[in-house]
Amino acid sequence: MSKKLLAAAIAAALAPAAVMAEASNVTIYGRIDYGFMSRGGDNGGASQATRVGRLNDFEDGIGGTNRFGFRGNEDLGNGLKAIYEFEFGFSGDSGTSFGTTTNRHSWVGLEGSFGTVLGGRVDGARYSFVGQYDPFKNQTVGNAGSLFGKTSGLGQADRADNAIVYITPELAPGLKFLAAYTTSLLSEAGSSAKNTQAIDIGDTPLYAIAALYNNGPLSVTLDYENLQIKKSGLGASDLEFDLYVAGASYDFGVVKLSAYYEKTQGDDAQSKLRSDGDGWLIGLSAPVTSAITLKASYVKANDDRAAQSDCSKWALGGEYAFSKRTTAYAGYAKIDNDRNASCSISKNASGTSGTSTGGSNGNGYGDSGFNVGLAHTF
Repeated sequence: MSKKLLAAAIAAALAPAAVMAEASNVTIYGRIDYGFMSRGGDNGGASQATRVGRLNDFEDGIGGTNRFGFRGNEDLGNGLKAIYEFEFGFSGDSGTSFGTTTNRHSWVGLEGSFGTVLGGRVDGARYSFVGQYDPFKNQTVGNAGSLFGKTSGLGQADRADNAIVYITPELAPGLKFLAAYTTSLLSEAGSSAKNTQAIDIGDTPLYAIAALYNNGPLSVTLDYENLQIKKSGLGASDLEFDLYVAGASYDFGVVKLSAYYEKTQGDDAQSKLRSDGDGWLIGLSAPVTSAITLKASYVKANDDRAAQSDCSKWALGGEYAFSKRTTAYAGYAKIDNDRNASCSISKNASGTSGTSTGGSNGNGYGDSGFNVGLAHTF
């Protein structure tokens, strides 16, 4: 078959799918990211968990998790739109998916003059907010969220299962409010109950209320969340936690400055054994040229559950944009652990234990590390 005939045959086969995509206004997008990461060292804390040696590894998803997805909308008339997004994560260096599922998030909703309402598996609030003000976007060895996840005892839930979200329209220039609720943050409600146990045992309901201001160079976020861990049926009371978040940034053009603070605390003595601490970061991002951006941050995470359990991290990094879609990046980070602290280096901040994916047995490792990598988005 000639090349022209083959091309015509392929075009004819794909024509129905192309027409369908156009009619439903579908956008296909994604990211592929690959690089090298080296980690090691233990400055008196427990960041290596008795493991020895330096971990050198080719890794994917260092600067941002590999993914591809579909998003789109349908005009329903009278200013109303149906909206949806479905995103998969994948491993670029092996045959396995990220974490325990390939579904990063998936939701469907409506958008109109009343604002936006959507439901499904959505991005986690606290995780997203720290990523917004972290110059390293909760990625690379410099990410801030892995320290907050570790010292808080609550991890960093990068996704919220079983969620419904409402976002107001702009009530003033740049000002919106967000409200979200999930019947169980980490799994299906009722999935942990066994015979003779209360049906909600192990469920993790959470609600969040946030004020979001983004106007020109200024961004401010205030967020309150309430998380429960249901213990009914085990002879123990439910655990309950309050989470407070504040973040701000200002882009001066020559440099963007950012700051973030969070506090997590149990509501009673039993809950405080699980979580009682706070943390903060300051960061900057400076576009040296149209292609080169330099970044730096300092993170302090405090764990008040035990003495000598705090940790801190400073990080330096940079990016070189070959184009709008292809970027090379590099970074270095160093952690200072108190005697009883175990903060460690990981390539991102997600994970219920704050230790992330990657590294030995899926845990963070070492108190210093560097990475280099290349990413392409489409």
